[in-house]
Amino acid sequence: MSDLEAVSELSVSRRLRHILVEPSSAISSDILRIKTTLLSLALFAIVIVLPIVQIFLGILFDNLFLYSLATITFLGIYLISRTRYVIVAGTITTLSLAIMPYLFLLSVTNQDPMRVALNVIVWPVLAALFGSQWLSAKFEAILIVGQTTGLIVYCNALPNIGLGLALEPIIDQAALSLVVLIFAWSLNYYLTQLEEHKQFLEQRQRELEVYTSVLTHDLGNDMQIVRGYIELIDEKVKLPEDSASYISSSLAVSERMARVIKLFSVVGRGSEFDFLETLQIMVDRAKQESGRDHVSLFIEPNIRSAGVRPGILLPLVFENLMRNTAEYVGDGAIVTIRLGIVQKNLIITYRDNGPGIDPSIKPRLFQKGASTKGEGKGLGLYLSKRIIESYGGTIRLLEEKERDGATFLISVPF
Repeated sequence: MSDLEAVSELSVSRRLRHILVEPSSAISSDILRIKTTLLSLALFAIVIVLPIVQIFLGILFDNLFLYSLATITFLGIYLISRTRYVIVAGTITTLSLAIMPYLFLLSVTNQDPMRVALNVIVWPVLAALFGSQWLSAKFEAILIVGQTTGLIVYCNALPNIGLGLALEPIIDQAALSLVVLIFAWSLNYYLTQLEEHKQFLEQRQRELEVYTSVLTHDLGNDMQIVRGYIELIDEKVKLPEDSASYISSSLAVSERMARVIKLFSVVGRGSEFDFLETLQIMVDRAKQESGRDHVSLFIEPNIRSAGVRPGILLPLVFENLMRNTAEYVGDGAIVTIRLGIVQKNLIITYRDNGPGIDPSIKPRLFQKGASTKGEGKGLGLYLSKRIIESYGGTIRLLEEKERDGATFLISVPF
């Protein structure tokens, strides 16, 4: 089969599915759409399969009118299920299935245990199955009790059947119907919980989008003003040499904050975010700010072809690590970042030439407040760990006695 034929066949298959079982566009609930699809599929199968089964059993022409009536009834219900009135269709289906055994038992002209058992068991169990989807628990229980009681009375009243022939299969169908009720309603409960949780997450997502819009717009504008004033002061005011460094530090901090705010502008638009490109821009900017190549980035060739997208917050980890390096090492800081792939994980090694990690804080390095700089510090590595773990990854400090500085190993699935 050619690719064109395969695409054509797939297109035909999708069109048939849309025509035969796809729910009406007026139905918005995910759970209701699933139920509608299953209902339409089941009704369509009944309309097609019921006559075939009856022919196979050789009993179709025993009561052609009854079988034709059943087929037409389910065909009508199927057509209703293709509209917005699917709940009506589900309820009618349940009631029709509950009535079917009473109609078909009339066609049993002799004491055939197999035909009696099939009619007494199959139709009521199907009614219980459909009822569990479209009736409340209260009405479903009433249906099962009423069906069992009604069949006992009805079969006992039919002289060609009698209670002795029908009692055992009636009890069997009651037990099966009860099992169906318990299982189906347990499943419905968890599906309802999942839909509620999905709605909650969708609401949170909308709130997050609004929040990030406010964050990037308002704080972004404010940060531009701050940067503008700092640059203006640097140009207009002649500060002593020992004070000029404060202006440079303030400008660097404002630029870093502007980059962080800009990073949040891609929340909700992950397809536009390129982690490798963002990391390269960060490295290039760090080189420009320092005026020398103090940051080196090495990326294995297979990473770009692998389509790595580990998460839009991951660059914040490198912002924190580089800020720590600059704070503890100063102008002589040298940073090397290497990226590779092991199985389905992005492996990142971050190494600097600083004094290393103070042994007194190593046991709590990634905890909040772990720092030798005093109160209010020690949040960078803690937040970095939180970000990486939110993507299912890990970060740890490597012990390298033959090297100076600190080396962090980061692993993030992609």
